[in-house]
Amino acid sequence: MADGCPALIDFEASCLPEYGHSFPIEVAIARAGGPSRSWLIHPAQQWVFWDWDPAAEALHGITRAMLARDGLPPGQVIGEMADFVRDCDVYADADLDQYWLETLCGAAGAKLPFPVRYLGELLVERGYTRPQVVRALDEAKRQMPREHLAREDAKRLALVVRLLEEEVPQ
Repeated sequence: MADGCPALIDFEASCLPEYGHSFPIEVAIARAGGPSRSWLIHPAQQWVFWDWDPAAEALHGITRAMLARDGLPPGQVIGEMADFVRDCDVYADADLDQYWLETLCGAAGAKLPFPVRYLGELLVERGYTRPQVVRALDEAKRQMPREHLAREDAKRLALVVRLLEEEVPQ
């Protein structure tokens, strides 16, 4: 982790896919050994008629007005994400994060800047046991209880990785 890798990614979206055609509204990446970044995403023109769930907005607190005012264009977000990630492998705790990265890239007409792997793969590769993972998850949630904010969620996942690495010599 001397290089700060791996990186953990999390998205917030306009709604969950089971409730409609969703698009990414916020993305965050936290490097396990260091800093984190988050970006609000200005909705792409092709997303104008996609779904927006008021219940999701109530969870994450991001409004359409905030995105219009503070969001960055999808292409800029992708470029800044790629620069931030550099050579780190990128992991997420849900397949939906890959879907929303693909949706973001599609809006920008860009290639995927990196693949998103499932965090469980990393934990298995490194030989962590279920009790170790549960302890790390519980401790990370205790330290960072706020959920449904991409930056907080990505930082919590990075903390889980750090806690596990501190527990087991690699």
